[in-house]
Amino acid sequence: MKIIVDPKQPLDFETSAGIGNFDGIHLGHKEIIEAAKLRSRKNSTRSCVITFNPHPQKVLGRKELSLIFPLGRRFEMLESTGIDAVICLNFTREFSTVSAENFIKDILLGCLRVRDIVVGPGFSFGHKRKGNVDLLRSMGKAYGFNTVVAEVARVDGRVVSSSAIRNLVRDGEISEANRFFGYDYYIEGVVVEGERRGRKLGFPTINLDTEWEILPKPGVYATYVRLPDGFHESITNIGIRPTFEESKLTVETHLFDFSDDLYGKEVRVNFVERLRDEKRFASVDELVAQIEHDVAAVRGILRDHPKDERIWK
Repeated sequence: MKIIVDPKQPLDFETSAGIGNFDGIHLGHKEIIEAAKLRSRKNSTRSCVITFNPHPQKVLGRKELSLIFPLGRRFEMLESTGIDAVICLNFTREFSTVSAENFIKDILLGCLRVRDIVVGPGFSFGHKRKGNVDLLRSMGKAYGFNTVVAEVARVDGRVVSSSAIRNLVRDGEISEANRFFGYDYYIEGVVVEGERRGRKLGFPTINLDTEWEILPKPGVYATYVRLPDGFHESITNIGIRPTFEESKLTVETHLFDFSDDLYGKEVRVNFVERLRDEKRFASVDELVAQIEHDVAAVRGILRDHPKDERIWK
């Protein structure tokens, strides 16, 4: 897959392109990407995704926005979909003043050589978001490109969107978020030194230092960790460890039947299901008893759970 950042000269190939922010790479995005690939095969063009960095809302400041995945991981996930190229346009305040008509003529046609443009329902673009599907279709007739509106992705009647997924993750509804993604949500980070309390309790943990902008709601989760030698079942606590009178939010993961040193290494923690809220225990013995109960529950949850990181299993 080619990654082309903010091209200034026309591409040397024609494209069938899906356009959007692609924050999360979920089932809604799948509809756009698969439609672009289908048009690419039909018209002998390159399948392409057009996205923006930074996210337009971060530049325009309409509301605070936390991204689901960092840009580099989004590129990695897009590559796994089999798309031919990603065009990442630099979104600035100056860029936001480009009219919808000029965006089509100068960027989509003049620079990106679009033969087919695939958008989601309700897509808007250009200065003050005045561009829409109707404009794309009318200009397509004049300039010779096709506009395809992708199907809406739904899970049990609920529309799949990045904003819906953000809310599900923040609310700890991980199993439901995973259905919207089409795969298991994950975070990545570097293993750092902790207080080693878990080791003293008989449940050694790795502490994750992560730059992910969204974390699941504090609580206890069934998880698994991806390491170079494969997947390891685990249990993860996100919270402040109230039993020990602490206040700093931490991400701690206990890997089952594992004792290797992971300090300084980058790991990925995949979230499967939320067990319970974090809570304060009257004694360390009560905490240990609860952890033993939680570990048994997680082993049951993960026993038949497929540990497969393909996009859209």
